[in-house]
Amino acid sequence: MNKLPFENIERKLIYKQKAKITKLKKRTGEQLLSFGIINLDKPKGPKSIHAVNKLRHILQQPKIGHGGTLDPAVTGVLPIGLGYATRILHLFSLAGKVYEGKLHLHGEVSDAKVKKVCKQFIGKITQTPPKRSAVKREEREREVYWFDIKKIEHRNIYFETGVQHGTYIRTLCVDIGEKLGVGGHMAYLNRIQAGPLKIDKSVTLQTIKNNYFKYVQTKDDKHIVRFVQSPEKVLNYLSAVYVDENVIPRLKHGSPVFAPGIIAFTSDIKKGNNVGIYDTSSNLLALGIAEMSAKKES
Repeated sequence: MNKLPFENIERKLIYKQKAKITKLKKRTGEQLLSFGIINLDKPKGPKSIHAVNKLRHILQQPKIGHGGTLDPAVTGVLPIGLGYATRILHLFSLAGKVYEGKLHLHGEVSDAKVKKVCKQFIGKITQTPPKRSAVKREEREREVYWFDIKKIEHRNIYFETGVQHGTYIRTLCVDIGEKLGVGGHMAYLNRIQAGPLKIDKSVTLQTIKNNYFKYVQTKDDKHIVRFVQSPEKVLNYLSAVYVDENVIPRLKHGSPVFAPGIIAFTSDIKKGNNVGIYDTSSNLLALGIAEMSAKKES
């Protein structure tokens, strides 16, 4: 099975000081609603912001945001942040994505030629964002981790692709069609993974509505747990640093974490990596960027 780059990393916990790091305690429904992540399966039709507005109405929570926009015609995984979790949504925008889709060709091409040309779009590619995009229209480099053809049926190519963030699949389909000499367009697209969030663990708007209604009636936290995850669980793919409790007050005021305040860290840290900063009870305190690699630190 194909995996995004961060899913292939092995790690272990390295202790610098004597300390006991415990597992995260389960949060209440109320706590999750003010600091939680929803793996939403966005339906076809509404824009990402419209889906967020529906959630604001359902959950009666004004502070909700999304990480990584999906076009109205595109379905699938849309990361949603509740309350303070909106501050970490940029990580999902910057994470790799996996899509399944259908490329419709405008002319007849042999299967052998289709497979040969599609292979040429694996690796580093250059793209110009489409006219209707939120970024400046200038050529930029992106990486396609894989492009697997699932089946070819008449002029339709059914595919799965894993890509670097900011890769436009609609543009990729057009470019493949031009390379084949017949033209083509994206006829269907479903995002099946955004960073660590996968489609098989996603929830619909209706599921959220039903469970929140039950929570309001019963105050039973299990109904919230059915559609909200803790940020710690979702971001457990990040490199991690655990700090002494004396560091926490300074951290809250924006101070960087210095080596003496670190109790433990994971072995996969590399300079420039995004890292999660935790207390000894495994609560996420902040996000940071590593100034040195784990090897140098140890």
